[in-house]
Amino acid sequence: MTISLNPMAVSNAYGFFSTDTDGFIQGEYQFDPVARQYIAGGYLASTVVQPVWGGMAISENIPITGVAQAIGGSIVLASSVANLTGFTVSTQMSNAIIVPGAAPSVAAPQSVQFARLGSGVRLAVKCDPSLISLDGGLINQQVSWDFNNQQLVPYSAGTPTVAVTSMTPTFASGVYTIAVVAAAATTVGAVGDAVNISGATNSGTGGNSIVNGNFVVTAFTDNQHFSIQVTAASGAIGTITTTSAVINQGVGALPVKILAVQNGNSKVINYTPGASPSVTWNNSGVAALILL
Repeated sequence: MTISLNPMAVSNAYGFFSTDTDGFIQGEYQFDPVARQYIAGGYLASTVVQPVWGGMAISENIPITGVAQAIGGSIVLASSVANLTGFTVSTQMSNAIIVPGAAPSVAAPQSVQFARLGSGVRLAVKCDPSLISLDGGLINQQVSWDFNNQQLVPYSAGTPTVAVTSMTPTFASGVYTIAVVAAAATTVGAVGDAVNISGATNSGTGGNSIVNGNFVVTAFTDNQHFSIQVTAASGAIGTITTTSAVINQGVGALPVKILAVQNGNSKVINYTPGASPSVTWNNSGVAALILL
């Protein structure tokens, strides 16, 4: 008697043993005995109007006298290497909001965790696919940071600024929409890009600070014509004078070392701005491991 079925046969799904499990998760730091001791915390300033996730460049401010020191200083998104102090981390961001289909993120005035430059933390960040060319090179190769798209990019030496021709506000339902006209081409390329403006003056009750700083582009015509929005009470923004206003396009060498670049098998963030912003995972992205 013969048995046609062999119950001891072993099989595997096609290609199973060729699956590559190497990859990074944006915002996660590599564990070592002391890394977590260098993770600090602060709270997102009210001027941060977009969601914040791990692996973003930030500026940390000294805590204000009279405010509980335990909560740390206020945190804003960095706009250039000059005001970059560290990067957000998701590993210990236990208060991040998670909704079905979305990646964890926080919003002002929630707390945010970060690692400072010089801490020695090894952090995974999103990077431009062209940086795969760094493979095999020295770890001190120069790279830059794209403050609009929050990712590592090829090195760009200059730090240009572009004059602002006009900023025209309109008010509706507690939101000012400011149409910006630049005097020359900028690096702004689409809705959702970040832009840093300085030198503008405001005749409204909100003062100059309300029309200067980091903003997210909410409408886009071309790289010289786009809009930003500010949530504020009626009268906070009046006439905006742009005689000395400039758009700062922060580039230059990022003061980090590149330890690894992983192509196509990392989890990185996709961000879609708007009234209901979307923060989702791209499970086949490109990421780099940087030493802060």
